[in-house]
Amino acid sequence: MKVADTLVLCVLVALAWAAAGAVRPGAATPQLGPLEAGAVARTSFSTPALRFEFPGLRVGVAEYDEGPTGATAFLFERPVALAVDVRGGAPGTMNTDVLRLGYETRMMSAVVFAGGSWHGLGAATGAADAVRSTSVRAEARLPLAGVVGAVINDFAGGRRLSGTTPDARLGRTAIETAQAGWFPLGARGAGRFAMIGGALGQLEPSGQGGAVSAIGPTRLAVFTVVNASGFVIDRDGRIARCRSQHFGEPCSSIADLLRRRVDALAAPRPRDRANIPESATEAGTPSTTLTLVVTNQRMTWAALQRLAVQVHTSMARAIQPFATAADGDVLYAATTGEIDNAALGPPALALAASELAWDAVLAALPAQESVGRIAPIQLETPSLRAFVGRYRFGPDAEVNVELASDTLVLTSQRSDILYFAAGRPTRLVPVSFNEFRLDTPRRDRMVFHDGVEGSSRTVVINPGAWEVRGVRLPD
Repeated sequence: MKVADTLVLCVLVALAWAAAGAVRPGAATPQLGPLEAGAVARTSFSTPALRFEFPGLRVGVAEYDEGPTGATAFLFERPVALAVDVRGGAPGTMNTDVLRLGYETRMMSAVVFAGGSWHGLGAATGAADAVRSTSVRAEARLPLAGVVGAVINDFAGGRRLSGTTPDARLGRTAIETAQAGWFPLGARGAGRFAMIGGALGQLEPSGQGGAVSAIGPTRLAVFTVVNASGFVIDRDGRIARCRSQHFGEPCSSIADLLRRRVDALAAPRPRDRANIPESATEAGTPSTTLTLVVTNQRMTWAALQRLAVQVHTSMARAIQPFATAADGDVLYAATTGEIDNAALGPPALALAASELAWDAVLAALPAQESVGRIAPIQLETPSLRAFVGRYRFGPDAEVNVELASDTLVLTSQRSDILYFAAGRPTRLVPVSFNEFRLDTPRRDRMVFHDGVEGSSRTVVINPGAWEVRGVRLPD
């Protein structure tokens, strides 16, 4: 071969290497950044966590506060057998088809849940890269890293206005920081901006939950991210999280609520939209519940598949309505296959896992601040004027705050923002020198910060786990 031909071949190989994203020894690992520049992955949290013992399983959680959104990765030290059951009308998954083919081979090393809807599937590919490039798998000789993934839509209903989504970098971080016996609860990881109740027009905060148990030598664990259209139901048949709790009133039973809803459908009004936002009825993919069931009991693929189906079916007790056209519910069932327990056959194991799944769903509901009936205060006009301006919460999400008759009013031109109606002025009721309540049925909080020369620079809706951040734009 001529020298010129050799040089051309080398150039072509180098270009192909770069296009494929290959990493040469000693080279920096390429990383995909989130949509909004500057997002920093966070992996340490002070919120409540489930502490458990399950040999061979580690959990990694990583988040972008800029979303807020995140990813939760379940990493197995040795490849496991997996089955899947997919329900609802709007799933977002990666590599689930191979789990339906009945292979007895244990080929999967991780399960990844993420926010960001379809864009969040990048977290699963990043996790696969991390699994392949580390030595956590005993079967390191395998050329591929078996990873499955599923996502929730944490944009739906105008709840989150930032464009930041989980990406390959966040998935890699979750795998690299995974640890044993730890699973943060509530608004963490993939459940960072999860909500429930959209099917009935009452979006309320949710998150991720987990529960574990042992029956003789058999270990069981269930982890779930509850971003459902329906409500979470307690074991007495009552709604476990509802809007009336903000005002010191109990939730109704789910039977009463659904009966009233069905009665309303029969009313003479052709389209009853009084309590259901547009996004809840027309968004197409607003909700999803993601679940992982793990056992150490040896099972055939057929038995593992039936376990997935039975547990997933049972979750309709804990979430109602469940698996709607607007949900993308996915349940993975995994076995590490380490023990045989003749005293606990597949039907009994599925029954135990089903009860555990209900516990995990209930554990997904985090503590939240009650709005209560805080008395409004009076602020002088000069104080109110400091908050007047135009604020940007995300791409194509801007609001105007104006002063009208000694009252602050907010106007948005977007039709899919959860917190206030488009084109309709919303009054801001002061409850402190910089905090207001939106005069809406939800009574969301709005807090202004960082005053400069008498003007506010930033604003936050509902500070805390589900906060939506905005910045004041130049006049």
